This record gives sequence, structure tokens and C-alpha cells, in this order.
Amino acid sequence: MIDKILDGSLMPHGHCFLWRYDLMFLHLVGDVLTFVSYFAIPIALIYLIKKREDLAFNWIFKLFAAFILLCGITHVFGVINIWNGYYFIEGIAKLTTGVVSLVTAIMLWYLMPRALAIPSNAMLEARNSELVITKSKLEESNRTLEQRVMERTKELAELATTDSLTGLLNHAEILKQAEYELNRSIRYKHEFSVLMLDIDHFKLVNDEHGHRAGDRILLNISNIIKDSCRHIDKLGRYGGEEFLIICPETDKSSAFELAERIRIRVEEMQAGIVQNVTCSIGVASYINEEHRDDLINAADKALYRAKKEGRNRVVTADDH
Repeated sequence: MIDKILDGSLMPHGHCFLWRYDLMFLHLVGDVLTFVSYFAIPIALIYLIKKREDLAFNWIFKLFAAFILLCGITHVFGVINIWNGYYFIEGIAKLTTGVVSLVTAIMLWYLMPRALAIPSNAMLEARNSELVITKSKLEESNRTLEQRVMERTKELAELATTDSLTGLLNHAEILKQAEYELNRSIRYKHEFSVLMLDIDHFKLVNDEHGHRAGDRILLNISNIIKDSCRHIDKLGRYGGEEFLIICPETDKSSAFELAERIRIRVEEMQAGIVQNVTCSIGVASYINEEHRDDLINAADKALYRAKKEGRNRVVTADDH
């Protein structure tokens, strides 16, 4: 069997070409060029596979390489058979090429749905554009969210430091500001005063006219305090109907003038159903190095004296 396959005694193709050099040249050169090409292409495919292991369907490239290489081998025997008739070997090469070609074609069709599912450059560009738009929207949403978080944080900070009714600083925050301003005045030897304001007979207002009327009075008086003070002054609701005013860079006489101005405006205030709303104010100024609570207590004692002396008046604390 082997001898029969290797038998090259059959009539060579040269006889079919009548040994004409022009025909032999055409077939010889054509087969050689085809073989060289069919040999180079598989090498290129194998090189690609080795360099790009991430490529999908690597095995189909190998099938193509085998198919093309076998095609090249059949052309080699086309050259040999011009002079020697190795037709059995050429037939085996063609049969092997046919089998590999058929397998390659079948597997190619098998892969077709998956290959078609691979996005094209146009599809990738379109999806990339969509991603860019989506990214822009996400960044805008993120900026909006950050802005809302900042606003909410600011709101929470205000809720934690301000009185919800009057908008002034609450008890804890006005004491904190008093501590800060007093320490600053002590450090730089600057003048410093505090005013303690209390609404006269406020309990009677709530009892006779209700808490809504009382809230309206608290709000009106807080607005008077805001309009009367400077932007550097710190204003707070110290208690139910008490207000604490921190006045940096202010001596006792200037603090007294401010307190008197506030008292007069409160007395002139139109309070609706409640008539003749007045307030009493105690004034204390920083003398030497004293504690925050000592200064506030001094203003509170001055306020107590104002109430004891008949209310609707301003009293300054004794120097000490």
C-alpha cells in the first residue's frame, strides 16, 4: 500500500502540457507563488494568536491556518507532478484539505451568531457616545446631590445653632459666642459689653391672648433687635422671653445707648391685640479679666434691678 502511494511512475503533467515551456511556466510559477502565499498566511495567523491570546475564537484561526497550509501543499504537489506522477500523495493532500475545509466551514457557520454579536466600530462609537452622555448626567446628578448635601448640612447646622421661631442664635450657641468674644476682648484689651433683655409681663400675654400672640411678639422684638444692632453683634434667644446681645468693641455708655434704643422701639411697637408691650434690659461691660458667666450674671442682676425698679427701663451693672 505504501509503495502504491509513493509510486511516482504515473504519467507526469508535463505530458499533458506537451512539455511546452509556456504552459509549464504558467503552472509552475502559479503553483509556487500560491504555495508561498499559502505558507506565509498560516504563519501570520499563528503569530497573531501567540501575540493576542485575548482574541475570541482562537481555535478558528488555527483551523484556517491548517486549511490554507494544506491548500499550499496541494500546489507543491502540482509542481512536483509536472515531472513525477505522485497522484496518490496529491490525492491524499487534497482529501485532507477537503476535510479540514469542510470542518472549517461548518465551525464558521456555527460561530456566525456569536461573531455577529460582536459590536462593530460604529456600534462601539455609538455606545461610547451614550456612555459619555450618561457620565455627564451622572456628574451633573452628583454635583446636584453634593449641592443638596451642602444645603442640607447648612440647614442642619442652622437648626443646631439657631432658634426656630426667631432665627436668632439659640441658648448654647449664644453662650459659645459670648465665650469667644470675651476671650478675644481680654486677649487684645478691647471693650466688650452684653445686654440681657426680658419682655415685661410676658406670661400674662400668653395667659390672656394665647401662645400664638406671644410668638408674634417674640418674633417682632427679635426683628427690632436685629434692626438695631450691628452686623458684628451676636444676638441670641437666651430663654423663653429673654434675649442676650453680645456687643464686641462696645463700652458701657454705647451699650446703654443701644439698649435704650431697643427699649424705646419695643415700647413703640404695634403689637396688634396686645397693647403696651415693654421690656427691661440689663447692661454689663467687661472690666478686667472675668469669666463669661460672671459677665452674664452681672447683666442678669442689672436686669433684675430694672424689673424691681418698675420695668420698661435700662439698668447698667455696677463696676466691679
